[in-house]
Amino acid sequence: MLKTTMKHLKFSKRGISNVIVVMLSLVLLVIVVANVILWSYQMNQLDWERMREDIAITDVCASGGGTLFAFKNTGSLTSHIVAVWVNNATRHHRYEKNVFINSGDNASYIWSDINLPNKPYNVKVVTERGNTAIFSSG
Repeated sequence: MLKTTMKHLKFSKRGISNVIVVMLSLVLLVIVVANVILWSYQMNQLDWERMREDIAITDVCASGGGTLFAFKNTGSLTSHIVAVWVNNATRHHRYEKNVFINSGDNASYIWSDINLPNKPYNVKVVTERGNTAIFSSG
């Protein structure tokens, strides 16, 4: 009886290809679902960090050697300023910066490469996480 069963299994291969296809499909499905879940978690983490960052420009004024910028970080994360925009009706200029402001800190910087245009003007800073702070002159 064992011999006949073995011969039957040896020559009957109809169901094996279906089992292999189902197993490979399940593996592929698990990989795709795992990647979607991981991507969703990473996006939620970035959104959470972005909401926890809160930076403000408290003052902008011309100084002897350039322009004085005063910042206040009231968020719970360190802010990384990557760009400063100075705009008025006729001038729009972007300056690349690399400034870190710790959470709860006030910081002042004098940048000699930034000259303020005629009033009224707007100054906008952009952080690495995409948040912005705007200062408008009177």
